[in-house]
Amino acid sequence: MKTPSEFIQEWIETVCSNDASKIANLYQEDAILLGTLDKSVREGRNKIREYFDFFVKLKPCGEITELVEKDYGNGRFCVVNGTYDFNLEEDGKQSVAPARFTFVLERTGVKWMIQSHHSSKQP
Repeated sequence: MKTPSEFIQEWIETVCSNDASKIANLYQEDAILLGTLDKSVREGRNKIREYFDFFVKLKPCGEITELVEKDYGNGRFCVVNGTYDFNLEEDGKQSVAPARFTFVLERTGVKWMIQSHHSSKQP
């Protein structure tokens, strides 16, 4: 089984694939997302997929710049906090969006799933 840190790296790589369905499938069915470029609280995989349908149009690809994980509940729950930089493309122009994140992960069987994810631009 992947460590929580390895799972977050998998999430980054999946975002870089620009496939909204694959990204959304890393979230629990009833997960919550506060997206980096979103004003809404997205609850449920379908709403999360809607956000990523928008986000992948910017051709995002990120890199983790800092990561701290903390286990809660004997390996069943883990909170991963950190920072990442996303390269985005809009109207042919490249930009970098530095952001901070918090993931709440739940182990389901032999894999991690995202229960809650908050991401916001760096101040």
